[in-house]
Amino acid sequence: MKEFLKKDLTLKIFSIVFAISLWFAINPVQTQHYTVPLNIINEESLKSQGLVLNSKNFNKYVVVDVRDKGDVLNNIKDSEFEVTLDLSKVKSVDDKVIALEPPVYLGRERVNPKNIELKQKTITLDLARIEENPFIVQVETQGKLPAGYEIISKTARPNTVSIQDVDTVIASVGSVKAFVDVTGLDRNLEIRKECKVYDKKGVEMPGLSKKLNVDIKIEIGKRVPVIPITQGIPAENFLEGEYSVKPNSILVTGEPDIMDKVNEVKTVPINIDKADKTLNTQVLLQIPNGLKLVSSTREVSVEVKIIPLDVKTYKFEPRDMTLEGTINDNTLAYEIKEPVSVSLKGKKEDMANVTVNSLSAKVDVNGLKEGEHRIPIKITLPPNITQSGETKVLVKISKVPEEENQNLQDAR
Repeated sequence: MKEFLKKDLTLKIFSIVFAISLWFAINPVQTQHYTVPLNIINEESLKSQGLVLNSKNFNKYVVVDVRDKGDVLNNIKDSEFEVTLDLSKVKSVDDKVIALEPPVYLGRERVNPKNIELKQKTITLDLARIEENPFIVQVETQGKLPAGYEIISKTARPNTVSIQDVDTVIASVGSVKAFVDVTGLDRNLEIRKECKVYDKKGVEMPGLSKKLNVDIKIEIGKRVPVIPITQGIPAENFLEGEYSVKPNSILVTGEPDIMDKVNEVKTVPINIDKADKTLNTQVLLQIPNGLKLVSSTREVSVEVKIIPLDVKTYKFEPRDMTLEGTINDNTLAYEIKEPVSVSLKGKKEDMANVTVNSLSAKVDVNGLKEGEHRIPIKITLPPNITQSGETKVLVKISKVPEEENQNLQDAR
């Protein structure tokens, strides 16, 4: 019996060993890899230090290795692990490499923690400083104003906007602009506009443009010429010439309806009475009610040229003069008794080509009877030439004897 029992025990032990060996052969111990998303905590601690995590530049997943039996590993899922990245460990922008917390298994299988291993025990962070900088808003206008109108000023309120982002982004900002269409604008404009942010190459940065709004004010003026007004007549043998004004135009602003109707601004009258030389004077402008000057005083400098006239005397012989209004029945004879001299005056350049032959001189004897008569000579003058005084011509009108008259008629 003892021998039998001994044989049976050996058989039992062998059976157990065989069964265990068979089990391990069928269900061996192996290592499985699980891809686990990082659980990032305490990110607000970065903000308190003026830092930000650039989540685009690091891997948010890590690999967890588990060594156990195959049937156990098959029942474990990726989502049943938790690997934590605690950002409170970051104390400065130089803390780039941070140790990860040991992986925690949250599933139902009984897995020895010693058999759970994190392949990547640290992670390298991409940290950046958060900066907030003010940028001046540049007001840009588009479109064309009506003729004569100009932009006096264009301002933004506030004139700066603050942009907050990582230091590298802030460093790349080149300008902040607000655009306003001024096509046909003939009056002041106030409007709220959204700003656009551009990098230093002029490319828009839409992500920074959101919620950046400013109030734009554009002041419009109209540029009009200054027209000097004169009163009086220069001295004898002098002529009012050209004028010059400094400035020769001014910018005005004010009531739109008034500004629309104003196309020039006149000076107060400048007295040139009996002037015999060029005048240089300061004179006030007559600004219409409802308008005001822009960046200019109400006084302008005016030069009025007083030009000495060239006076010449021309001698007209009787043959140079034509009689008008004569009776053509041969009963009266007409004779210009003597030459006359006529004084003409004008600018030197206008008088240069004036000769007796270029002038037409006429004497009107219409209605006059026998006798001697002093009759004003009429001369057709070129432009800008005037006659000095009145010149009279001595004309003798006599009766033609009847015999001579008859001979003239017979000759016809």
